[in-house]
Amino acid sequence: MELLELRKEIISGLKQELPELVDKFNHFLLQKLPSKQNSVLLLTFNKETESLPRLCILKIFRTENADKEVEILTKLKKQNLLVPEILFYKKPYLILEKVDGINACDYINDKLIGVEDFNDLEEITRQEILLCIKSLARWVSKLHTNNIISRENDSEMIVLNKGDARLRDFIFNPQTGIVYGMDFEDALEGNHLIDISWICCSLLDTNPGIFELNDPRNKIELINLFLKSYYNKNPSFKFNFSYFAEKLIDNLNIVMRRRKINLSLDKRDFIRDISKEV
Repeated sequence: MELLELRKEIISGLKQELPELVDKFNHFLLQKLPSKQNSVLLLTFNKETESLPRLCILKIFRTENADKEVEILTKLKKQNLLVPEILFYKKPYLILEKVDGINACDYINDKLIGVEDFNDLEEITRQEILLCIKSLARWVSKLHTNNIISRENDSEMIVLNKGDARLRDFIFNPQTGIVYGMDFEDALEGNHLIDISWICCSLLDTNPGIFELNDPRNKIELINLFLKSYYNKNPSFKFNFSYFAEKLIDNLNIVMRRRKINLSLDKRDFIRDISKEV
């Protein structure tokens, strides 16, 4: 949908509740942000408003998951998890706090382009990436430990998973070293390795990764660091390598279908280098 059409939709849908969105004086600007299912926009006001900050995120749901996302965000906020604050909600419109920072995907990958060995990076750059990975592991760890559903056995901890946990769904602030989690409409209850395998998949499949490099050793190293950091925070959670490997392969095949890549992966090709010592 083009920006002009989105602008008209927003004004029509919210002019009663948010009169500052009336476009008579062109008081706000819109910028489309990446989203697979919904319309997500950066909303920027040209002057102060009565009820909203100058910058905020507007999500227009094209799915039936708006109430679910609001419920999850509200729950996690009460648990002191770092998620954006809800500023306004009227289905299908959700306005959220604009979190300062860079999505973890770009923050990590931009530093790795053209780098053959992680140790070739300058020390400060290497430490920046490590801090991002450890902060991400800490955020996911807190989500899971705060939301344990059941303990089926030692190797299957059932928790609230974020669902479809891609690196772009996490905002990292380099100044504070903290991570915010975003986008919870696919949240689900299940084995804690559902989220873990998706994050590792996102590390592996984003450029430079398995689709660009014959030997994505840097990404394997970061996956190992993420896994060790997560399980150091959650020592009562047990790592099931076989389950993880199967889920990782399943996720990579999903990514390839999304990208229309006509391949099918076998875990023996590359998972042998992922640590079993977690």
